[in-house]
Amino acid sequence: MNIRLVGAALAALLFTASAASADFSGRARVIDGDTFSIRQQRIRIAAIDACERDQTGFKNGAIWRCGVEARQFLASMIDGKHVRCVEIDRDQYRRLVGQCFIERSDIGLEMVKAGQASLLLRYLPRSHPIDLSQYRRAENRARQLGQGLWDAQIESPSSYRRSHTGN
Repeated sequence: MNIRLVGAALAALLFTASAASADFSGRARVIDGDTFSIRQQRIRIAAIDACERDQTGFKNGAIWRCGVEARQFLASMIDGKHVRCVEIDRDQYRRLVGQCFIERSDIGLEMVKAGQASLLLRYLPRSHPIDLSQYRRAENRARQLGQGLWDAQIESPSSYRRSHTGN
């Protein structure tokens, strides 16, 4: 009888561990340039930071709605499509933080390549599966080419969030 209880407890632990590290996938609905939802679960794309929805900057001598553009770029890539995410962490808002893919394309990496997001590495846990060298090369290339936010005058999204919290 004790062996059955131990076996059941081990089976429950294995199931819980595999469920926690399992992929999360489904049809995406974009919220902003680095967040979307699948079946009511908000997902923050790991390692990147895009302009907030209402954030603006200056580009080519005019106001540039960088938050709208980042959201539109992400939506054109994934909105309504099947997305798969590998959970990296949970953030302070209980959002899943993940490395996410559409087919074989890494969504965060594509956002960085297009200059629609910059790297945000300080919240990554020590052990994560993301190849940061690819992300760094992509950001450097986007910066050299003056793509997206690298051709604009904007406040960093993290600074923007801090200065607009509660307003």
